[in-house]
Amino acid sequence: MIIAQLSDIHAEGSAEALQRLDRVLDWLRPLRPDALVVSGDLAEAEHQRSYREVRERLESLDAPFFVVPGNVDDHRLMLAAFGDRFEWTQERPLNVSARPAGDALRVIGLDVTVAGAHHGDARPVLDWLASELNSGGPPALIFQHQHPFPCGIDGKDRNICLGGDELARVIEEAHDEVIALTCGHVHRPMFTRFANRSATMAPSVARANRLRIDGRESGISDPPGLLIHHYSAGQLVSHVVMVS
Repeated sequence: MIIAQLSDIHAEGSAEALQRLDRVLDWLRPLRPDALVVSGDLAEAEHQRSYREVRERLESLDAPFFVVPGNVDDHRLMLAAFGDRFEWTQERPLNVSARPAGDALRVIGLDVTVAGAHHGDARPVLDWLASELNSGGPPALIFQHQHPFPCGIDGKDRNICLGGDELARVIEEAHDEVIALTCGHVHRPMFTRFANRSATMAPSVARANRLRIDGRESGISDPPGLLIHHYSAGQLVSHVVMVS
C-alpha cells in the first residue's frame, strides 16, 4: 500500500504556490498512490479561494485524500471547504480517521493546532485518539501538523507540539497497532523515533527552511517535495522525493 504525504502547501492566492503543488502532483500521478495525506498549512492567505483551488487539485489525483489543519490554516473556512468529505460538524478539532484500502491500514489525522498560536498541543485530542486506537481497527499511521519530538533545528522547537509525553503514552498503551507517526510544520524532511516507533516529517511544498543546527546553517536550495510511505507485510518504508 502506498500513502503519499504532502505538507505545508501555503497557498495564498499566487500562481507560484499552486505551480509548486502542481509539480508535486504531476510527479505523483503515475505512482497511483492508494491514499494521500496532507499534514497541515494548506493555505496561509485568501483562504476561501485557496482551499477551493487546493481541493480541486487534490481531487484530480483520483485517490482518497485526507487533511488536517496547520497553524496558518483557518478552521472555519477549512470546515466549509472540506467538511463534507470528512463529516466535520464543528470547527475544532478537525480530526480524521479512515481506512482508504479496507483493513490493510488506517490513517488517523490529529488536529493539534492551538487557536492563535504557532505551537501545537496534543492533549485536547488524546481522549478521541485513545478511543480510536482501542476500537479493534487495523494498523494505524498517525499524521498531524506540529512535531511532538524535538527537531534539533535552532529556534524551531519553540513551536513544537506540546503534550508529547502524553501522546506517546496513548500510542504505547493502545490496543491497536500504531506503525508510525508523521508530521510537517518545519519545512524539512526528518526521521527519528517517537513512542518507540518510526517518526517522520515531510518536506514542504512551499519554500524550505534553512537547516540550522548548533549555530551552523546551510543555504536553501531545496525544491518542493513529499514523502512516499510504502506499507507491506507489516513493515513501513518511507521515501523522500524532491521534485525539481
